[in-house]
Amino acid sequence: MTQINAEDILKPFRTEIDSLDNDIVALIGERFRIVKLVGEAKALHALSPVQPKRMDEVLDRVADLAKQNDLDPQFIRNLYAMMIDHAHTLEFDITGDQQEAEE
Repeated sequence: MTQINAEDILKPFRTEIDSLDNDIVALIGERFRIVKLVGEAKALHALSPVQPKRMDEVLDRVADLAKQNDLDPQFIRNLYAMMIDHAHTLEFDITGDQQEAEE
């Protein structure tokens, strides 16, 4: 009998996952680069960092995308809620809005 080597069996999958992780992190970085530009625009025009209607739109849209891609919509909503929360933190820093401290 041959001994099963988990490392050999899993290595191609892990390599593919690592490659996807590289892409995902790069895309998140690009998303937050744009978030910073949005924060600058909000600061320039004295807009609130938090735009509840847009937040709901994004969460609904990504939940629909999750369904289309056979993913758990609530998981994707939670993931995006965390990203939106971080985006708000960045935008509060850029705009100097004090609302974050009050929440």
